[in-house]
Amino acid sequence: MCLGIPAKVISVDENKQGKIDYLGTRVKTNFVLLEDVKPEDWVIVHAGFAISKLNEQEAKETLELIREYTEFSENIKEQR
Repeated sequence: MCLGIPAKVISVDENKQGKIDYLGTRVKTNFVLLEDVKPEDWVIVHAGFAISKLNEQEAKETLELIREYTEFSENIKEQR
C-alpha cells in the first residue's frame, strides 16, 4: 500500500529536477511526469516522482486528516 502525502514545491530546474518540502524535510524530486510545475505548487510524490498536482486547500485538508489520524492512532496505542 502506498500513501501519497502532499508536498510543496521548493525549486524546479530546466531538467525537471528539483526539491519539495515533505513535512519539513527537503527531498529531491523528479517532475518529468507533470507539466508546468513551479515553486509554491503542491504535488503528490511517489518513489521520487511528482505524480499529480493539487491545490493548496486540498493539500492542507489532506495534511490535517493525516494529523488527526496520527493523533487517533497514538491514543489507541496508549489505551492498550
